[in-house]
Amino acid sequence: MANKKKPAIVAAQSRSTNPGAVASAPNPSLRQHALASGGFLLLTLLMFGDLLFSGGTTVPGASETDLYRQFVAWRGFGFQELAKGNLALWNPHIYGGAPYFGGFQAALLYPPNLLYLFLPLAQAINWGIALHVFLMGMFMYVWMTFRGLRPEAAFLAGVLMMFGGTHFIHIYAGHLPNLCAMVWAPLIFLAIDGVFDSGCEASSFNPRLLRWLLLGMFAVAMQIFAGHPQYVYFAALAAGIYSLPRLVYAKRRAILLPLLAAIYGGGGLLAAVQLLTGMQANMETIRNAPQPFEFAAMFGFPPENLLTLLAPDFFGNMSPQHPYWGRCYLSEMSVFFGVTGFVCAVYGAAFCEKQKRRVSLVVIALLTVLALGAHTPLFRWLYDYAPGFNKVRGMSKFTFPASLFYVALAAHGFDRMLRQPRIERRVLTGVFGLTGGLLVAALWVRMSDWQAVVNAVLATGESYLPASAGNSHGFVSSAQAAASTSLLIAAVTAGVLGVLLWMRGKSTRMIQMILALAVIEIFFFASGVRATFDSTSVASMAVKKFLATQPGDIRILNVFNPNGALALGAQDLWGNDPGVVRRYAEFMGFTQGVNPDAVTQYIAFRRLDPLYALLRLRFAFVPQGGSVQVLEETNSMERVQLVSRYRLVRERDQIFATLREPGFDLRREVLLETMPLPPPVDSATAGTARVVDCATDWLEVEADTPQPAILLITDVYTPAWRAVALPGSAQSHYKLQPADYILRAVPLATGHHHLRIEYAPSAYQVGKWASLISWLVFIGVAGMAFRRRSRSEAPARDGQNQNNKPTSP
Repeated sequence: MANKKKPAIVAAQSRSTNPGAVASAPNPSLRQHALASGGFLLLTLLMFGDLLFSGGTTVPGASETDLYRQFVAWRGFGFQELAKGNLALWNPHIYGGAPYFGGFQAALLYPPNLLYLFLPLAQAINWGIALHVFLMGMFMYVWMTFRGLRPEAAFLAGVLMMFGGTHFIHIYAGHLPNLCAMVWAPLIFLAIDGVFDSGCEASSFNPRLLRWLLLGMFAVAMQIFAGHPQYVYFAALAAGIYSLPRLVYAKRRAILLPLLAAIYGGGGLLAAVQLLTGMQANMETIRNAPQPFEFAAMFGFPPENLLTLLAPDFFGNMSPQHPYWGRCYLSEMSVFFGVTGFVCAVYGAAFCEKQKRRVSLVVIALLTVLALGAHTPLFRWLYDYAPGFNKVRGMSKFTFPASLFYVALAAHGFDRMLRQPRIERRVLTGVFGLTGGLLVAALWVRMSDWQAVVNAVLATGESYLPASAGNSHGFVSSAQAAASTSLLIAAVTAGVLGVLLWMRGKSTRMIQMILALAVIEIFFFASGVRATFDSTSVASMAVKKFLATQPGDIRILNVFNPNGALALGAQDLWGNDPGVVRRYAEFMGFTQGVNPDAVTQYIAFRRLDPLYALLRLRFAFVPQGGSVQVLEETNSMERVQLVSRYRLVRERDQIFATLREPGFDLRREVLLETMPLPPPVDSATAGTARVVDCATDWLEVEADTPQPAILLITDVYTPAWRAVALPGSAQSHYKLQPADYILRAVPLATGHHHLRIEYAPSAYQVGKWASLISWLVFIGVAGMAFRRRSRSEAPARDGQNQNNKPTSP
């Protein structure tokens, strides 16, 4: 019988299998893939089924976290506008106005978010979270099967990533963009593997290589659209770290380097509308300015939290009974992927193919060092010299791409267990040694002075546990018991695993028991950190009813939940998002005694400044004891008004000082940074102005001026705002410029004016066409690539059928 052509997946398996072990796994069948997919689906439904089919307003996550404070209202606002046909570029509800679409986290063009157009808000959130948990498992599975692993091992990798600490706990914290962006990382690394696999063949370019490039571009574009640029940046760095050591072994580096770069270049073009608009928006916000070192250094991974590899509840588990008392937030400080997963990863690191082992360990080591952040001297150098490191915080996010590789090692380790008839004696010794070590550690914790341990953590200043709780004997005793119990559970799990490994040589069923142990362990960990809250609680009905009785275009200051303004249909003076306009943040910092040069998105409001009249502040809702006090301001200005006096003041600090002058009249005089044309004529009567209509990104204004005047708009200025003449206007061109440092001004000549003030970032127009053209090219090339694949595979199938025909006797 003639030799059959080896399928591509088998070829990949042969290359990735340790030659010194046993033969390669057979080509996985469609049934095995279907069973794995069904397994991921079943586990997802078991975790979220009560929320998916209830039809209620309960969503996963904890109250007072990001889903509550931002994303419920954020998603509701953006997709309600999109359902009306309006892609909201500007958010008028917070910060006196701020970029919305360009802030990335709106994720209006992220395809899975189309759920928000067809489902009620809470159900769209629930189905979106469940979908991405499922996709994390599927994409990890696909990557591992390409590496030549058996379906059982690839399934294990998928489950460990679905419910592991670096991924699943973000649901508790309500990090919707984080969850969406994370999912695409396995496909990016799969595409990189595919490029290396295809790019090293004899031909410098082939259809398979093209398909891997297209997959990588698509995954990068989806990650950009998902709404968390920091994960895009960190994933790109991780991709570079992963590729560099592989290039050491590669033979065609000159070809591979531009191909790998094309993955991110092509993905950036596909997402150009989001990427370019976001870059322009960032130029106008505090994201573009270097953050203070102390701010950028926040949320580095604490070295002691490596204990969560084996004991996830060592520092608490965020439940009311055992609140987290370790450093920073557990949602980004847990690296648990199961005791079984940990043992499999160590086994894989010791016995899997040398090249894969070395590359994975190098990637894990480098990403872990980056995750430690300011806990190593390297971070100071990165802050000073590496692009981007002085504009973000939370280096602990590097634990996520690192987890992809230690889970990959676990899959390789388990795959070898599947292939080996029995487990090496030294491995059994190590597992039982780990069991004993964990038992000793659990006993030591129970007998130690735990108050001193808690005090040491609190002394770092990085724990968010109230000092009163840390000094409570009851809390310390409870924390000590929880830490000891977590170690004890890890010891029992390791002991059970050791027994199953020992029995591996006597029964082949033990390997399925090991897989079941790993799945049960990680699933129950995830279910233990799942919390829920009622999404309707985001919008205070009491505040909504109160504001409904107050006429006028006003702003409020709600220190409890400023982003709730999006759900209330109100306009808040502040917000909860890093996309605050730089000028505005500096001004607000100045009013609260904060150095404008060191301002961040976090400002503690201690007083209501008289200058807030510029921003139409009318009511402030502040805590007083156990209730809410409503403070009313009666001198707030109108949204549009005409001013006849101006003063040229070009420096920021001088503008702020002038605004503070006792005789300065906010209503009659405006501070400009450039000469107005035409210049206004000082007069007791400047004229009249009114808002005719408005939407998120524009407002239509009519004004009548008996002499030249300045139209002052008490909304936040950025350079992307412009004034456009409408039919019937006395002027054909208008110039919009900053006023009082943070507001908008338009000089008007004598006569009747009808103009449109609109937010029109040029990068959006450029990016829109770049994305449209790129997607048309992408779809066309993808169609040709996969049509060529089907044609090339047809003769191979025919040949196989011919070869499989029985010969005549």
